[in-house]
Amino acid sequence: MEHRTVVRCAEGHLFSTRTFPMQNLGAGRLGPGRLIRCPQCGRMRSSVPADVSVLTAPELARALRLEAAPFLA
Repeated sequence: MEHRTVVRCAEGHLFSTRTFPMQNLGAGRLGPGRLIRCPQCGRMRSSVPADVSVLTAPELARALRLEAAPFLA
């Protein structure tokens, strides 16, 4: 089964992504946010991993249905 990360964009939209670019460099080096195209508004937005422990079941299910486009670089 593939691993997906639930993220929240700067506008507050929740969605998921298969990859979270450069996550192995750590938040201390580059900061927690990454630029990812939000599938809800269609814009490149700074996005951070969402705290799934505070999400409701419907919010989590919707975020997992909305997937960001694959990162090409």
